[in-house]
Amino acid sequence: MKTPADFRLVIFFGVLLFAAKSMALEGGASSYPLGIVTVMSGAVGAPGETHAYTYNKTVAIDSIRDGQGDKVFQKAKGRVHAHALRLVHTLDGPTLLGGNVSLQLAVPYVAGHLDIPALGAFGRDSSNGMGDPLFGALVSWQSPTYLHNLELDFVAPWGKYDDHALINPGNNSKAIYAAYAFTWFPMPQVEVSSKISVNYSYENPKTDYKSGVQVVADYGFNYRLTQNWLAGIGGYLSTQLNDDQSHGNDVGNRTRSIKVGPQVGYASRDFGIVLGYQKDVYARNASEGDTVMLNGMFKF
Repeated sequence: MKTPADFRLVIFFGVLLFAAKSMALEGGASSYPLGIVTVMSGAVGAPGETHAYTYNKTVAIDSIRDGQGDKVFQKAKGRVHAHALRLVHTLDGPTLLGGNVSLQLAVPYVAGHLDIPALGAFGRDSSNGMGDPLFGALVSWQSPTYLHNLELDFVAPWGKYDDHALINPGNNSKAIYAAYAFTWFPMPQVEVSSKISVNYSYENPKTDYKSGVQVVADYGFNYRLTQNWLAGIGGYLSTQLNDDQSHGNDVGNRTRSIKVGPQVGYASRDFGIVLGYQKDVYARNASEGDTVMLNGMFKF
């Protein structure tokens, strides 16, 4: 579906806020999938090991909220499926500041559709394809009760993109992503995990739109039922530090959202899987809806 450029600017702040997408988005969304790192967030493989992570989310969008929390478009509906494969290899030396160094690559695939009846034919679109890949490095440290790491990444604007489309798997803009993640065991059975990230997006040269800086904290509080099984709650808190810009002018659209829900997982030394459900409890200048995720990990 095609839409005129000036009409797209009117609906940018609402319809391009798909939090499940795995790259920087116009409208202030994150350059990394939100709410997926809620178990053993601070853990990274030992020197010489390679781990593969698969992240899979489905977001059923049932409303789009403005800065006061009111619905922007009545009866707006949408669904986004986001999948990402992430590979992390920990170098067998050298170390940095006493921590192990790891290199990583993440490649997303996104499929989604949106229906806004109030906009008629212009308010319906769907798309699928490869998203913008992420390249980066981590430095990690660990003790018996505390695991943590620092991460720095670059998001390349190589995904599928059409500046006339309402929905795009890619975004035609670069992004820098930095994060600190930790896992703390206050008691042997209790795990507290979080990943706190800062996302900086560059301007999209096709639309002259630039998303504001976003801070996101994934979190998880988990209890070890057995050596391998866990249950808990997880989600994320997200806030945008400054306004979006269009053609160099501030246009507001600062996103803020909170999600929370139950999760259950199984993990061994070489394999892990987490199933979770997250629901919006707060959304401003953001889409609102239910999220189901199924994430996995295995060691080569």
